[in-house]
Amino acid sequence: MKKAASAWALCAAWMLLIFAMSAAPGETSGEQSGRLLEMLLSALRWLTGIQPETETLVLLETLLRKAAHMAEYAVLALLSRRAFALSGARRPGLCALLLCALYAAGDEFHQRFVPDRGPSPVDVMIDTAGAALALALRQMVLRIFSAKFAGMHKDA
Repeated sequence: MKKAASAWALCAAWMLLIFAMSAAPGETSGEQSGRLLEMLLSALRWLTGIQPETETLVLLETLLRKAAHMAEYAVLALLSRRAFALSGARRPGLCALLLCALYAAGDEFHQRFVPDRGPSPVDVMIDTAGAALALALRQMVLRIFSAKFAGMHKDA
């Protein structure tokens, strides 16, 4: 039971982090994305000498922001799947996916009240896709490793 409580505490902490990032005004959020994009572009320029055009920069910033959404919810999916499993849920992956989708919808609703931000149904789908992708990758990795190790035991 202690493990389940710890797992849920990690979920709650991650959800608070997502909430805090969503509570940042649009200008602040844009500045954070801009700084990260500039770091990535500096590395790209250093490696290749290429300076992307303005249209490319806009596309890269959009992709970066959407990838961040997916990553946030991928982590939440894995944390909540573990918490559900430790709590005895019969289908922890499905429960985790539903939790992520509901939290994403609530988070987008919350952004309605944040200056220079607004709710986006597309972001809910992107967040949920990030969660689903993480859960699917987890299953694939587990199957690959269980098959690999099962084969090793047969040969022994």
